[in-house]
Amino acid sequence: MELSAEGKTPEYMALAGIKFKLSLPQFKDNSQLKEQLLQGIKAGNMAPYYKEVCTDLGWNFDQKLYDEMTKESQERLAKFEEDDSETPVWQDRLDYLCSIGDKEAATVLATTKYEDATLTTNRRLDAIFALFRIAYFHGCNVKDMGKAVSKAHELVDKGGDWRSRNKLKAYEAIYCLAVRDYNKSAELFIDCVSTFESYELVDFGTIIQYCVLACALALERHALQAALRRQGAAVQALRSRFPELRELVESLHECRYADFMKSLAWVETQICVDPVFRPHYQHYVREARIKAYVQLLRAYRSLSLDNIADTFGVTREFVEEEISTFTAAGRLQCRIDAVAGCVVTGAGRGADADRSQLYQATIREGDLLLNRVKKLASVINF
Repeated sequence: MELSAEGKTPEYMALAGIKFKLSLPQFKDNSQLKEQLLQGIKAGNMAPYYKEVCTDLGWNFDQKLYDEMTKESQERLAKFEEDDSETPVWQDRLDYLCSIGDKEAATVLATTKYEDATLTTNRRLDAIFALFRIAYFHGCNVKDMGKAVSKAHELVDKGGDWRSRNKLKAYEAIYCLAVRDYNKSAELFIDCVSTFESYELVDFGTIIQYCVLACALALERHALQAALRRQGAAVQALRSRFPELRELVESLHECRYADFMKSLAWVETQICVDPVFRPHYQHYVREARIKAYVQLLRAYRSLSLDNIADTFGVTREFVEEEISTFTAAGRLQCRIDAVAGCVVTGAGRGADADRSQLYQATIREGDLLLNRVKKLASVINF
């Protein structure tokens, strides 16, 4: 897919991101964002969304402005009449209700059409996708997004066409990001990037960013570069629009860990204000650092703390604290030799390393099994 061939994402979808930023402490008094959000609401006569914004962000409610926008939207809704066009009138009405932020009315209409067995499978899927967008737009409601994905899978399995299956990949990939399933998300993004057409949800640039971030964690070093090289549109976008993400991937692949840490710091500033990533941005950054440590330590039996600190461009104290924390949590298979001032890894220790890993795995799996047995025993009368 050429970048010049991108579709257009509805302008109102960008307002959700602005509203989310204004809900954060560092942006709550940003006059530029406030004006941008208000102008977007006025341009679309989004009376229901204006009321929601005023409630959520504590804005002063302008009754006159609300009445004016309500009048305009009601006149527009009254114009939807049955015709012979390819797109059913209910779908035009649903799209308009979504565009003005009328969550309740849009949800009712979409649910009704999804439950209407007289409609074709593809039409019912369009209603499900609308439910996903409603949940995504109004606060990134992960629970409702997951319900929509599950319902969409049920319909697709009954006979959805290629278009619907392709769209579902993009929707589900974003949902998987929101629940930290980076492996599944990366797989779906790789499949749908070259044929992406879900512009009603997000723009292509956002899909590229999500794809790279998911792949950076989910894929091994050799597979990461190979996967991205197969996506010509992704490579083009990284070169022209997202050089920081390109540096994140390339520095990790080329083992330039100091540059990787700098790129990761930039990524953290971006994903901490993203509605999908916000609840998990600290987890994402931590996992990315663990991946870099594993990649470095894998090749050595031991490595001095000073050497690791210089390699990552951080202080020895920072490295020592991080590695000790990750080791205690079982995320790194190594130990710190405080006397020698080095990290001793499992490489070359043979049976001892294997026995230690097997022991840790047995303990974890045993705990999970005991918890499941307890839950089962609570619901079964012996």
